[in-house]
Amino acid sequence: MTRNMRRVGRPSSTSKEQILAVALQLAQQHDLAALSLRQLAKELGISPTSLYRYFENKQQLLTAIGESVLSVDVSALPAGLSHAQRLEKLLDQLRQQVLAFPGLLPQFNNTLPAEAMVATIAALAEPIKAIQVEDSLAVRHAQSLLWMTLGFALFESSSSQASVSGQFLDLPAQLQSTSKHLELENHERLWRELVERNIRGIC
Repeated sequence: MTRNMRRVGRPSSTSKEQILAVALQLAQQHDLAALSLRQLAKELGISPTSLYRYFENKQQLLTAIGESVLSVDVSALPAGLSHAQRLEKLLDQLRQQVLAFPGLLPQFNNTLPAEAMVATIAALAEPIKAIQVEDSLAVRHAQSLLWMTLGFALFESSSSQASVSGQFLDLPAQLQSTSKHLELENHERLWRELVERNIRGIC
């Protein structure tokens, strides 16, 4: 997780950063769609009016949550990694952060954290540029890796639900020879293979 996502107790005084920290806690503990500014104000022990000084509506709050979740912390990477290893660690970090908030991606219709997403693409592009890949191509590779990670996290979250995974069990006979290899529940293996294939194609 990034630094903004550390778990903290109720703040003695409020700031935008402290409010966001508590909002992230609530978003992890409860359904994100049910999170409200009134609920957040109650948790903080402040009036909703005070909260509106920082976030005018829920859309702004969800955008701020998305900015924290979709940001990667390059400074947290161990020293001595190869460019490919740096890229893999950043993707792992991003995947885990998104999985901590499974209801976040569907909320992005009106709350897309575009600035954070572009900053993350820039961070992912740096290890690619370091292997002498031209800048514009490196950015497009990084963009594809971001979409790949978000898509996999969405699949991983939804396929964990019995109502979703069960739909793959009762398929026509002509599809079963393919479906038996999907390994819907082996998320870690699928993720490692996906990352290896994509990074190998770049680095």
